[in-house]
Amino acid sequence: MTEFDELCREAEDIDFETRCAILRGKSDELLPLLSAKSEVGESGADILSLFLFSAMAADGRLTEEEYKLLHPLLESFLGENINYNDAKKAVSSMRKENREMKKISEEMISVLAEFSEDLRKEIVLVIMMICAADGKISLLERSWIKRLLF
Repeated sequence: MTEFDELCREAEDIDFETRCAILRGKSDELLPLLSAKSEVGESGADILSLFLFSAMAADGRLTEEEYKLLHPLLESFLGENINYNDAKKAVSSMRKENREMKKISEEMISVLAEFSEDLRKEIVLVIMMICAADGKISLLERSWIKRLLF
């Protein structure tokens, strides 16, 4: 088993409450760092929201577990309450827009390239927490995460 597979398995084994605590803590740590790298008109929350939505859409579906995990963060970043059905529709439409997903992934890779290796690992940890919210990091999600790691 590779180190990456072991990390995925560890992420899958984390209970929901711990996953929420890790995600909230890491998001709080990452926001100021992402804000420092943001471009004009773009906030750290915008960048982190992009990562969150992309992680939700990585396998083309949004489970209730993923929604419950991300809802508080999305609400605080976006300033609006997104219900589960609307979030599912958004994820579904993102997945249908394959070209747009590739563009988003490329943007994410370029953003990640600007950070230190330690910070990239922290961001990937957040992404893994989201992808593992339903208890399994799918093959599509694993492939997407590996692309982000370069």
